[in-house]
Amino acid sequence: MLLHEIAMACRGEILCGGDMNITQISNDTRTIQPGALYVPIIGETFDGHRFIPQAFEKGAVASLTSHKEMIAGGALIYVADTLQALQDLAAYCAKKAGVPVVAVTGSVGKTSTRDMVGAVVASKYKTLKTEGNYNNNIGLPLTILRYQDEEAMVLEMGMNHAGEISLLTNIAHPDIALITNVGTAHIGYLGSRENILKAKLEIAEGLKANGVLIINHDNDMLQSHYEKYKNEHLPYRMKTFGIHTPSDVQAENVCLNETGSTFDYRGYHFAVPVPGEHFVLNALSAIAVGECLDISMEKMQKAIAGFELTKKRMDFIHLGDGIQIIDGSYNANLDSMLSSLAVLGRYHHRKIAVLADMLELGEYSDELHFKTGAAVDENKVDVLICVGNASKKIIEGAQKTNDKHWFASNALALAYLKSILQKDDIVLVKGSNSMRLKEIINGLEESFKNE
Repeated sequence: MLLHEIAMACRGEILCGGDMNITQISNDTRTIQPGALYVPIIGETFDGHRFIPQAFEKGAVASLTSHKEMIAGGALIYVADTLQALQDLAAYCAKKAGVPVVAVTGSVGKTSTRDMVGAVVASKYKTLKTEGNYNNNIGLPLTILRYQDEEAMVLEMGMNHAGEISLLTNIAHPDIALITNVGTAHIGYLGSRENILKAKLEIAEGLKANGVLIINHDNDMLQSHYEKYKNEHLPYRMKTFGIHTPSDVQAENVCLNETGSTFDYRGYHFAVPVPGEHFVLNALSAIAVGECLDISMEKMQKAIAGFELTKKRMDFIHLGDGIQIIDGSYNANLDSMLSSLAVLGRYHHRKIAVLADMLELGEYSDELHFKTGAAVDENKVDVLICVGNASKKIIEGAQKTNDKHWFASNALALAYLKSILQKDDIVLVKGSNSMRLKEIINGLEESFKNE
């Protein structure tokens, strides 16, 4: 984009510098490339304006600023609020691109669904996709502003509070919006699953005219929403997917095993290379998107069969002696705990669950940790190891599991786990990222390297 076009899009004033072509937009001086526009964001503990000179030194040719003092080194565009300007610029870019936009949100499984949808869309279209955790009020605009000549966008939208998805969807204005599920993530902030449903449904606010809202019909909250509004005149149409509930895109002959799953849909056989029923649902949601974008079943079959999960999201780590770790240490809420325990439960060897606190649950913490313990029983886990104060309720809820242990630290839990590991054990390690369960995984890997 040209400098004057950027100024117009973010309602800014060019303070100095002639018109020029901007080849990159970044808010991080560590990623600045020659020809870039730098966007200084004001955070709680820092002000990006301090780094404008450094951005120019790194090769930026222009910068936004909410201060009118002159800084040598490049062009300056004055805006009242640099974050708002970034978002306005992204909205302009998305509209100018004119390509199909798919937006993905949900309580759990956003990233893996985004990646599977991205794989399906990329089987026909050159696709711009959210990378990493760039799914918030800064990350989503920066993702859109990476647009070059792609033919479609697949964007993840995350939230902790009401109103956040509304902001994001009104930047991207998707053609297709997908809600994976409504669970209990961030229930401590939102107060109830009903409020979580409302927050997730904000994604439909930004849908283009005649857009499509795709929802998981197996999810109780989304199913209720669909039944309530399916005969209403909405500004968008709804499309459902599911396994257990009659849906527009419904799996048949589902077969779940330790290494993956298979299912049939409309006479086509699909193979999912990641275990767990939730990944079958991810595949169905991707097929629903693919149908909206006229992607052939054959292309979708191939894309789903070749799907690779983003690292740190249910990684499978192979140690010596046939021991496997299911690494779920990146995050945790009740829904992802239940899904992970269901995957663990399908193994025939000794099953060990190392579980830590789920955070941001507020007054629901005891209840949801107790339910996790009940799921430990249901999936016939052989050994339960817990870390963290809240996880004591997991121990309490696992009433049928005899071999269970609570530890005050990761170091103590690791020491005990190392002392009991046996050949062919399968170990699930899962908890909120702040619980630092990666310490246990790293400790196990290190011990096997030294053997």
